[in-house]
Amino acid sequence: MAYTVIRTDLMSGTNQPADLVSLRFYDGEDKQAAVENGVIVKLEGYEDGEREVMKAVAASSTDDLNDCAIVAGVEVMYDERKRNLDEYINEAGQIVRGYIPRSRNMFSVTKEGFVGGTAPSAVGQEVGIGTDGKIDAASTGLGTCVAIETAGRYTYYTIKIGKTEATAATAPGVGG
Repeated sequence: MAYTVIRTDLMSGTNQPADLVSLRFYDGEDKQAAVENGVIVKLEGYEDGEREVMKAVAASSTDDLNDCAIVAGVEVMYDERKRNLDEYINEAGQIVRGYIPRSRNMFSVTKEGFVGGTAPSAVGQEVGIGTDGKIDAASTGLGTCVAIETAGRYTYYTIKIGKTEATAATAPGVGG
């Protein structure tokens, strides 16, 4: 089985540590679970007794991007038989790096990062969050596909994140 390969092309967490989080992924039954890179997760606060590790579950289309992160664990494979990035998955219970999505940030994923493996068919197509935190090429709300490019053995779909900041109409006022 091939897993999602992610590239953190222009993510603010690369140079801005405040936009990185450490997380542990949980499934719908509140059990620690394996998670692919490129999955959008909803952060549910810190784990009990932790100051650095956040609890994360698969995001949905109704979640606020400001409460989410994009999973991008470091691909260290201890099994010597595995040599390709698409063979890597973040194991259950592992603490994983996540990038906080910010407006205009860009990241790229392979087709496995999309619901059903259905990637955008053209540059300029909007995408959203779909089932199990995968990117949904038939939805909106996450961002726009700004490039489709092949690098080595992988074809990457570059997603430019849409607006994450609150507008003046939705931002809290003075004292609120």
